[in-house]
Amino acid sequence: MTDQGTIKIRNPRRPDQPPIEVKTGYPTAYQPGPFRSRGFASSASAIPAKQSTVTIPVSGTQRMCKVSADGARIFAVNSSGTGSVVNSLTERVDETFQVAIHPNPTEPFPDTLPTPPIVSPFARGGINQKYKRLYVPASFLTEVRNPEWNGLFVAVVDIDPNSGDYLKTIAWIECGRLPEEIGFSSDEEIGVIANYNQGTVTIFKADDHSILAAELDGFDGAGGGPGGPCARSVRCANVPGIGNRAFMTLADTYPVPGCAVFDLDDPAFTRTNITDPSFGFIDGIAVTPDQSRVLLVDASNNSLRVVRVDGAAPSIERSIALPGGHAYFGAIATLGAHDTCLIATGRPEPSGAPLGTSLVQVNYDTGVVTQNPTNLPADTWELAIAEYGTPAVPHVVSCASSGFVAISPLTFPGA
Repeated sequence: MTDQGTIKIRNPRRPDQPPIEVKTGYPTAYQPGPFRSRGFASSASAIPAKQSTVTIPVSGTQRMCKVSADGARIFAVNSSGTGSVVNSLTERVDETFQVAIHPNPTEPFPDTLPTPPIVSPFARGGINQKYKRLYVPASFLTEVRNPEWNGLFVAVVDIDPNSGDYLKTIAWIECGRLPEEIGFSSDEEIGVIANYNQGTVTIFKADDHSILAAELDGFDGAGGGPGGPCARSVRCANVPGIGNRAFMTLADTYPVPGCAVFDLDDPAFTRTNITDPSFGFIDGIAVTPDQSRVLLVDASNNSLRVVRVDGAAPSIERSIALPGGHAYFGAIATLGAHDTCLIATGRPEPSGAPLGTSLVQVNYDTGVVTQNPTNLPADTWELAIAEYGTPAVPHVVSCASSGFVAISPLTFPGA
């Protein structure tokens, strides 16, 4: 579209803020013209950069938040399966929705199930930008830790604002015990579910949710029953010279803490493992933008493990100590071309800050760690990166179990 000059427009939802200059001929979330109730910015640059951290209260204990491809919408889901759609421009909740319970699961719900019993206390879920779907892990372990109450499916929510099924649960994917996180291949055609309470993965086709592998062990014998190493997080990458792989963390110290690697190019999805005697409670994981390395958050050792995966065999490049104390939640995100990742940390002791309140910047090439002055909400659970403003400014989008979504501009050196 041809640039036709600039005009000044005031956001009608935030009249207290000064107007901003907008290129005419380019859509924004509040440009004059035909109004659509679900019209968001078509590009992140249409949303002005934040001047400081914005904290948006949302209902309930938040367990997952995902950002739309354009950065305009943040989908947060709490431990009761209630979702909130946060508008990144207006900094308010535009809509809410309820994730529907599976109407006829293979294993029936226990009679003593708490209500509503949707989201795992550890769930991070997933988002597929290609098909515009949100994936919410189901769990019965919301209040009482009972081995019989294990979620065995993932609910699929339509998040296409132009769909007649917008914000409705359109499918359920049956999987292993206590699904935790869902990752997708680089082309977003294959989904991988990490099943927390068994150390297994379920692999499915993203277009129709058909199962490609019902359960694959993250280590030998993992699927024999509940317990054992816990499958916390999963990421997929097209590793240069290697191919498409899924990396799932095994968050325990026995027998094989570390990471299970599944070959997504192999119809049998063969597995190898990345482990080391020094590994502790491996929780969060990220893949570097060039997809040559995985970054493992070792929560019990308060460190980041940098593992090169594009060679003949995985090799541990370095271990980087994390300041600020505990990194139990494993919230981590990479920052573009800066060779940098961001991790939520916080001390668990009563005399220190609550969990997940500090943000650290880690250069995984040099090992340099910088404490970021951004204050995150208590118990920050998940991080993502979005870019707003022109020129684009990276922002950390996070959700916290204390009941907040936060958008924080990155203003420290290196960003």
